Amino acid sequence: MPDVPAHVVFGAVGVAGGKRTTPATVADVLRRAVLDGTLAAGSQLREAHLAADLGVSRAPLREALGVLADEGLVRKVAFKGAFVAEVTAHDIAEIASVRMRVEPYAVELAMPRLASGARAKLTHALREMQCGADEGDISRIIDAHMSFHRIFYEFSGHRLLLSMWRTWESQLRLFFAADHRSFADLHDLVDEHERLLSIVDAGNTDMITGEIRCQIHGLADRPAASPETRSPRISTTRR
Repeated sequence: MPDVPAHVVFGAVGVAGGKRTTPATVADVLRRAVLDGTLAAGSQLREAHLAADLGVSRAPLREALGVLADEGLVRKVAFKGAFVAEVTAHDIAEIASVRMRVEPYAVELAMPRLASGARAKLTHALREMQCGADEGDISRIIDAHMSFHRIFYEFSGHRLLLSMWRTWESQLRLFFAADHRSFADLHDLVDEHERLLSIVDAGNTDMITGEIRCQIHGLADRPAASPETRSPRISTTRR
């Protein structure tokens, strides 16, 4: 597995100097580096290099690596160190095979709760996705993308469904960190989720099932969309 020198990853940007010295802020810097692909899957994270380059001691760095390990973004190997986690196509295919069957059910269960706050959260997630796409901020768009889907599971009122989602989320994050390059335009992802929300608003469960299955099934080998064929933008404000 490759060892990525910290100075190559972060250059002169550190987190010392006052405001960004806590384990949480160190974790945020490393998380973004993993999710935007700067720290490649399988890369070894050497504490001495990272601590020196980020301008922090090893204590907050170790805590930060522990946070990322809990999130599934970092894998710790006894006597070898910490590595950026890897996710295989087979892992994603297995997750997709289950999601295509249970996610429409999670959405169906959440639909009665849309008026009580779920839709406002979905709209906020879409706006975050839009901002991430506009700015080319991969970490932000992945956060919003995961949040969008998590909301349905959270508002489903079904603890087992939510637990299933939580076991998948870190692997999906890693997948999207690599897969975003397959999009001709990051706005394609926003378009798809705006379309899904409009279908959810309409309340047609068969169309919801079809749209979710289409999006999940076509995730890895989606053809690049041209501006002429891209779906028209749907307003995120409910009429």
